[in-house]
Amino acid sequence: MARYWAFSLFRLLPEFRRLEAEHQEHLKEEFAALLGRWQAREGFLAVYSLVGFSAEADLLLWQGAPDPRAFQALRREMHRTRLLGYLEPVGLHLDRGEGEPGGHFLALFPFGLEGSLPEGLKAFRGEVLQALEGSVEALLPLALREGGLLGARRTPREALDEL
Repeated sequence: MARYWAFSLFRLLPEFRRLEAEHQEHLKEEFAALLGRWQAREGFLAVYSLVGFSAEADLLLWQGAPDPRAFQALRREMHRTRLLGYLEPVGLHLDRGEGEPGGHFLALFPFGLEGSLPEGLKAFRGEVLQALEGSVEALLPLALREGGLLGARRTPREALDEL
């Protein structure tokens, strides 16, 4: 069944690191609880850490929903958290496609991918973009060569702890 996809990319602002550790923990816990609640709703929400794999972003949220208004609803709730004041949005890619994430590593190609795919990768093909799941050993060279973003799937709290 085709559904709407939103890939949201965020970068952690340096001001966050200047906060006291206890305050950082409180902000991360609040945001992780929000993401956890959204993961239990209709559609899906997958959280990926891009730390160590990307210079432009630290966090990737892949949301799938039957209605695109769900993207607005999630963003409204995110704006009510204090951590979002320390997360700079650096990209938003919208599309429609089939499938749901399930693997550990994801490579996102916002403008598609040319050529054939290496074996052993699961492909999510949207109308414009391409997302691939598989091992980091297979995805990293492809992401480097084709200009994709590579992320490791994490629980919301794990991803925030890596920031």
